[in-house]
Amino acid sequence: MRPGIRSRPWAGIDIGSYSVKLVATLGTRHWVAEVPNTVPEHERETPAGRQSLARLVADCIARTGLSTRGFRGITLGISGPDVILKQISLPYMDEAEVGPALRFEARKHLPFDPQGMVIDFQIVGRSITEKRMDILLAAVSQERLDRLVAPLRLLDLDADIIDATPLALTNALFHQVALTAQTQMLLDLGHSASHLILHQRSEPYFARRFEFGGRSITQAVARGMKIPFEEAEAWKISLADGTPSFAINWSLPEMNFILDTLRFDLIEELKRSVAFYRTIGKLSEPFTLWLSGGAARLPGLPQRLEELLEAPVQVFNPMKSVNDDRRDGASKSPQFAQALGLALRTA
Repeated sequence: MRPGIRSRPWAGIDIGSYSVKLVATLGTRHWVAEVPNTVPEHERETPAGRQSLARLVADCIARTGLSTRGFRGITLGISGPDVILKQISLPYMDEAEVGPALRFEARKHLPFDPQGMVIDFQIVGRSITEKRMDILLAAVSQERLDRLVAPLRLLDLDADIIDATPLALTNALFHQVALTAQTQMLLDLGHSASHLILHQRSEPYFARRFEFGGRSITQAVARGMKIPFEEAEAWKISLADGTPSFAINWSLPEMNFILDTLRFDLIEELKRSVAFYRTIGKLSEPFTLWLSGGAARLPGLPQRLEELLEAPVQVFNPMKSVNDDRRDGASKSPQFAQALGLALRTA
């Protein structure tokens, strides 16, 4: 072990479609930074796009006051429709036997050929009497994984751990919320997609990705008001950047368009997910829905979702109990949930 290695922080890096976010932790100290992702989506897989993403990561690190060599380790988040996370059951066996057995068993649960996939697992439950063990299966293609880490490698950095977004969000939630028999639900509203997590003791773990996010809200306003997307996005950001006490008149035409997309797109997806979960596990009610992600900053959103869902809704502030060394208040925001969860996942 190199001298002083334990005195360096562990970093979680979330390369999102809207921004790059970084949280580094060392005991009770935290470093937090965010930079907009200015690389056009159609360029992000090109060599030039990866160079640009590498510069954004470097900028994020620089804003913390740390250096690329200043971390004890890095956990990188991965998400997308090709990232599979599923709880399955296997016959009871020794842990050393799970890996080889899972490679064969995965064929029944993956929509892709397991030969080209990177597969990991975690044992989440054992039942000797039922001769069964519950496994959380995670899988992603090797090609997708290589594309993800390419910007870091351009900075001569390695990701020590790659973690699926739902697991990082779960880590962040239960870092602050006690794990009880009550169902805990977290909806992370990203820019291009959202993730729903349902978790409670002794019940199946459930995660689902929606093709709904902050961009969907902007598109609803742009379409309804017949204005350019960029103008609608600037208007939405001006609302999200208001003071915590900032109030929105939800009877405005723009807000009615937002309510429509929430009601017919997001809420319907949530209700279908909850209905499906009831077929695989018990749902403790009443449950609370926690909101994270950049779109959760829209003033009045929890109240509107609470009315539509008929369940308590609260904004989850992942940085509530930590101190940001920058102390500019920027970290007190729900969009850092994934980055914090990644930073908590250390080797």
